[in-house]
Amino acid sequence: MKTILGKSTPVCLIAGLLLILPQSLRAASLTLAANGQGMATIHAPRAVMAADQDTAGFKARELDAETDRRRLRESVKDLARYLGEMSGARVEVVTAPAGETAAPGAVRILVGDFAAARFGAPAKPFPYQQGFRVVVDAKGGWLGLIGESDLATSYAIYEVLDRLGCRWYMPGDHGEFIPRMPTIALDEMDFSSHPATIYRGIWYADDDYRRRNRYGGMALTAGHALELTGSYLTEEDKQKHPEWIASVGGKPMPTRLKWSNRELADSIADKIIARHASDPRPSYSLGPDDGAVFDDSAEDRALDANDFDTTFQTTSLTDRLMVLCNRITARVAAKDPDVLLGVLAYVQYTRPPLREKPNPNLVPQIAPITYSRAHPMNDDRVPGNRELRYIVEGWGKSARMTSYYFYGWFLAEPVAPNPMIRKWSHDVPYVLDKGNCKFWQPETTSNFETSMHAIYLGNRLSWDPSLKPEGIIAELNEKFYGGSASEMGAYWDFIDRVWVETDEYSGGAWGYLRRWTPENLHKARGLMNAALASARTPAERYRIGLADDSLSLFEAFMRLRYDLAEGRLGDLDQRAAAWMKRVVNLGETYKDCYAFTRVPWDKRTYAGGNFASFYLATYDDAARIARGFEVLTPAPLRRWRYLLDEKKKGEAAGYAAPELDDSGWRVTDVAAETWSTLGHHDYFGSVWYRAQFTLPAAPGASPDKRTFLWLSSTDGSAKVFVNGKHVPYTFKTPEGKAGTDEQADGFCKPFSFDITAALNPSGQNHVAVLCTRSAVAFNELGTGGLIGPVMVYRDR
Repeated sequence: MKTILGKSTPVCLIAGLLLILPQSLRAASLTLAANGQGMATIHAPRAVMAADQDTAGFKARELDAETDRRRLRESVKDLARYLGEMSGARVEVVTAPAGETAAPGAVRILVGDFAAARFGAPAKPFPYQQGFRVVVDAKGGWLGLIGESDLATSYAIYEVLDRLGCRWYMPGDHGEFIPRMPTIALDEMDFSSHPATIYRGIWYADDDYRRRNRYGGMALTAGHALELTGSYLTEEDKQKHPEWIASVGGKPMPTRLKWSNRELADSIADKIIARHASDPRPSYSLGPDDGAVFDDSAEDRALDANDFDTTFQTTSLTDRLMVLCNRITARVAAKDPDVLLGVLAYVQYTRPPLREKPNPNLVPQIAPITYSRAHPMNDDRVPGNRELRYIVEGWGKSARMTSYYFYGWFLAEPVAPNPMIRKWSHDVPYVLDKGNCKFWQPETTSNFETSMHAIYLGNRLSWDPSLKPEGIIAELNEKFYGGSASEMGAYWDFIDRVWVETDEYSGGAWGYLRRWTPENLHKARGLMNAALASARTPAERYRIGLADDSLSLFEAFMRLRYDLAEGRLGDLDQRAAAWMKRVVNLGETYKDCYAFTRVPWDKRTYAGGNFASFYLATYDDAARIARGFEVLTPAPLRRWRYLLDEKKKGEAAGYAAPELDDSGWRVTDVAAETWSTLGHHDYFGSVWYRAQFTLPAAPGASPDKRTFLWLSSTDGSAKVFVNGKHVPYTFKTPEGKAGTDEQADGFCKPFSFDITAALNPSGQNHVAVLCTRSAVAFNELGTGGLIGPVMVYRDR
């Protein structure tokens, strides 16, 4: 049976229609292979198929051109390869032009200039030469694949393969789906089109995956560059012009610039103009350096609009930044009107401007790092979602076009399975429409084991927003998991619903005990086991095995979290070390799939790095305590009464006193609930915690044995009072000397306070902890104060 394919039409449907349609109504078709025998020859220009050029000394435009030529060459090879794999036929690539005559039934596939010479240019040009055309001339036996550029001609090739049902869901051979069809034919057509966006990209994947999924275009440069020494200003420039340096608290801050200074703007613009004259590029970045501390001088503050950023609880700095960026952009555009300047919309300058309309050549790249990463932005339960929609629509209206830098993984904790199906099904079309997005540039990691659905969904929609998200996901599950599609679809849908339906909005893993309850983990494991049992083919077993390894890794992660919360401390350090080794091994096993945050050229894993930064110190310290000391609170102190202290009056008001009546204070479980859970997602300030504990009798205990209060993890500072007495924090300096402070201060680090002198050794004891979270040290969404269990231990 012949298979004739039109755009996005299922193979089985077309085949069925052909059986019932009369011959006069059937579209003419071009047969590329029949009964496993090849009918087609690919004709590609010799220059396209040439070996790699030595690019040493190439300037940007030359390098881009060579990169796109190589891409087209590999695309031609893919066309021959996959037509052959689908049909079993051999498809030859030749570099000679096709003659006007050919053997009966022969098909000549013309690529690039060969096709343009016969059929003409694409009918729908697009910025940066991305328009393409596919011509199927059944009568003449021609297939023309034409682009405004080598890149666009590559798009035309994958348009054909896409119509034939080829899919590439993750990097590596295990990520592809290639249908088998001994007879391949294409409907007669003359189809011109282009991508919906100027650029589509992700951070980590191999060239094959990017090319086959038609990533690319003109990438907007908008990262942290503006204030980095050597980017536009040298150290000599900064020393020569101290008036360009930001002032914070009345003191110079050399890592920041004074955005209000007009001469500074002119100097940066002139540097860009000179750089462009020497080595032209399509865009340059005006994104400020990372961080959240900025000039607080009267001159810079005078440029701010009356707008408030609730996520930082401070004035929005967007209008101030737009003054600087507009001055630079206007000067650059006057000299080079085709150059785009990219700028991050980030931290305190995420919100759209109220007063300053961006120059048409200035493209904001929205990076909403302080907004929800798990829930779709139309969910108004989520703190900040109304603001986030205001941000998207505000930039969409004020800027000629925008770039979106969404987060394709859950920051600070990247190992939990997280397909983001509901979130990206809503958010990607929303930003493309309301946000006027022309550059789809999400931040991702090599995490196809957790977030393949979102990564693939984002690319398909940013190429063609008319596609239905539910159709994309259904097809992914069907083609990727084959006979196990129903079981794996149920698994991923459940995982996605847990993320979206749980009213937990903090970042990282500090709300995981609410989201990933034992019941939810048990249900996920049951669904995964059903999928494993349903697998029949090697491909199904491999792909489900990848997801199973991901879930198993996360189950081990959660066992560590639960054991810490419940006081099972003895081997946490050994298990944590084994976990870190395991994620590295999984990264090695699946490196070709760009999974487990491992990239092929780096043996480290991002997941392991985050684990070491945020969780490992607590596990190591917990095991140290369990092995070397007597733990006096076998059930950790998790339930605390708490009260906000916005005006910082609590210490003077006696909030640390044991006799204080705190019965009106609310109660929280510090191992499972974050400040976001408690309704204080964007709160920066102080919170008091109060609890009680009773020391067990210790017959014959030596009076010189010390007793300690252990805080397993905090976000911000912690000042401890026991029985009303302030207990200073003692520590050792890096040089090994003893140090003392009135409070401990840090993020995700354990602290021990020697409370011996303040204890009631034979009765009930009262502990109060004053915790303060600062926007200057903004660590995570919605966290703050105590973010883990508290215990008491003493010398053996």
